[in-house]
Amino acid sequence: MTESIVNQKLNDYLSTLPPQNIEAEEWILGGIMLDPEAMERVVDLLTPEAFYFSDHQEIYRAALALYREEKSTDFMAVTSWLYDHKKLDKVGGQSKIAQLIERTVSAVNIDRYAALVMDKFLRRQLIESGNEITKIGHDLLYTQEECLDRARQKLDKVLSIPLKREDKLKAKHKKLIAEIEKVELEEEDPSFKYLKIKEIGVFRT
Repeated sequence: MTESIVNQKLNDYLSTLPPQNIEAEEWILGGIMLDPEAMERVVDLLTPEAFYFSDHQEIYRAALALYREEKSTDFMAVTSWLYDHKKLDKVGGQSKIAQLIERTVSAVNIDRYAALVMDKFLRRQLIESGNEITKIGHDLLYTQEECLDRARQKLDKVLSIPLKREDKLKAKHKKLIAEIEKVELEEEDPSFKYLKIKEIGVFRT
């Protein structure tokens, strides 16, 4: 078999896979365990279900649970949480967790990776809904009204998934405005007021 045929077969196979970005998923999980502040940057952007692999979903759920309890999401904390909840073996053990960290250079672009993973998830949901709608259309037991109603339900399921990036930006903007208003009310000296507002702009954005 020639190389061109092998490449074509490989491309054909890859084109049948659901949309996913496994590397981005791994970098997100590794970044969360490397950087104490990384979880803050993705928690409002990403849901556990967005991960393609179920073991990645479980690891993210562990980090999410720790974050909500205001605990560290480092290697030991995540590993211990999974072990205590009898899920460590399910995700591949300590070696799997260690590999995620080893494959991650930093968490600098973690929010961009989160957007990529969420994009692939939404596309998978659209494909799934489209396939289900196709089956509904072929099922002659449904009346026209029933077909349309069921099709709307499938689409509504996808359309109801929140695009959380916008929500996060709005919340961040609201917090900044509140901090600036507080400075305006409490600081009388114009020079100090200017410096404090400038500091907010530099360190909070």
